[in-house]
Amino acid sequence: MAHQVLARKWRPRKFEDVIGQEHVVKALANALDSGRIHHAYLFTGTRGVGKTTLARILAKALNCLGVDGKGGITSKPCGICQACNEIDVGRFVDLLEVDAATNTKVDEMRELLETAQYAPVSGRYKVYIIDEVHMLSKSAFNAMLKTLEEPPGHVEFILATTDPQKLPITVLSRCLQFNLRNLAPSALAEHLAKILRTEQIAFEVPALDMIGRAGEGSVRDSLSLLDQAIAYGAGAVKSEEVAAMLGALDQTYLFTVLEYIAERDTRALVAEIEAIASRAISFELALKEIATLMTKVALVQTVGSEAAIGPDAARLGNLAGKFAVDEVQLLYQIALLGRRDLHLAPDEQSGFTMTMLRAIAFLQSADGSGTGAKVAPSGALTSPTVGRSAAAIATSTHRRMVQTATAGETTTPYATTVAPAVSDWPAFVASCSFTGMAGMLAKQSEFVSFSDGVLSLKVAEAQKHLADKKYQEKLKMDLAGLLGENLRIQVMISQVVGHSLAAAEDRTRSELEQAAIQSINNDPFIKSLADEFGATIDRAAIRPAG
Repeated sequence: MAHQVLARKWRPRKFEDVIGQEHVVKALANALDSGRIHHAYLFTGTRGVGKTTLARILAKALNCLGVDGKGGITSKPCGICQACNEIDVGRFVDLLEVDAATNTKVDEMRELLETAQYAPVSGRYKVYIIDEVHMLSKSAFNAMLKTLEEPPGHVEFILATTDPQKLPITVLSRCLQFNLRNLAPSALAEHLAKILRTEQIAFEVPALDMIGRAGEGSVRDSLSLLDQAIAYGAGAVKSEEVAAMLGALDQTYLFTVLEYIAERDTRALVAEIEAIASRAISFELALKEIATLMTKVALVQTVGSEAAIGPDAARLGNLAGKFAVDEVQLLYQIALLGRRDLHLAPDEQSGFTMTMLRAIAFLQSADGSGTGAKVAPSGALTSPTVGRSAAAIATSTHRRMVQTATAGETTTPYATTVAPAVSDWPAFVASCSFTGMAGMLAKQSEFVSFSDGVLSLKVAEAQKHLADKKYQEKLKMDLAGLLGENLRIQVMISQVVGHSLAAAEDRTRSELEQAAIQSINNDPFIKSLADEFGATIDRAAIRPAG
């Protein structure tokens, strides 16, 4: 007998065999058992999650005759009667399957619907399964609307689509809609293991985990990859060979990469990336897996050690202890953005390397091992921590205090440690992501003092509206996590001396504009235009580059 691919051989033939769609199976089974049959169903979901499979099982359930030939509508089709057998092999005359992607025209739809008026030949219902229904033309949709709304009693419509947003609302309103979910990698791996045990094929669990992740929620894609893995491994599914086949990365490499990042060991990190490159690994997939690992680490940190399950539980717990909570969030975001921009890099390896080095650079800046705030030659205030939230700064400061205490050094109270930071108010404001009212008050105000939990600021007469209580409350809310829940803010209206962040930015902007004007005035070409044609310069239109 010719070989049959796993995706077809293991296609579910009854509701109990369908995995990952319990919410749909339960609803359909209850409706069938109670006789509450709708005339039109719509199954939505990505490829390979079971839309057409469920449609065929539903068709069997509606037409099953039972083992004795006297059965009725049931949620447990026998799989033995003539109707069940013919539907399984695709020969049931009263089941019409249409691929809307190749039958999009209105004339084809009208021809199909003309057959709906005739009674079933051998079955209880005439069932129309229209796959990828969103591909129908507007005219074809209009042609089917009347029949879809009030079909003959012997007709059932089952529509399937990967893109329900493209369906007219008039069609959606006439159907009972079921949204099929993508399957979790663990569920896919478990399903593959069950199949391989039945097929008596040797396998390694990590290999199935890789295939489950590569399947991206699709059972059909996972089974196709499994077929490929069996062929690649000459009848066995082994981790190393599956990793090579997929261009996938053994998670051991990823843990090592993240451990080097935690240790800020750039030399070892670059060497490890070279080792990954020598295995022809997909760096795009590596960044995706790093984001997945950081999600697991975050769960361990927030939920507890019970969130670390599987063979990598110990290493997940180890990473959770090496990174602060805010650092995990930062690494997750860096991995996502690095993956998004990878196609812009000169090549995948250099893009991945820069992403990992960026992670170390940000972490060094956060823990104080990088450079601090600086004043650029133009007078503009710069800081490696610009854009970080006050909570992130507090977390990093607290961590450094704990590290210092562990080393046996004398430490100062937490508030005192933060208070040198606050006294340099422009730099402090630049390093925090204040927005809205809090940001307006913070940028326009000047520091007066901070003691006994009271932060005193001052604003100019022209900005006296910023002294309003609602502005103070917003700033207090943003600073409470850093300076303490009992923080009080006092804002005075007084003469200012230009020590606010807004004043510093204005000075920088003015200097840049003057430099731009000077550059235009000294440009030989501009001078020649002025001399030869009497041209004048509109200084108001000059803007600094960048």
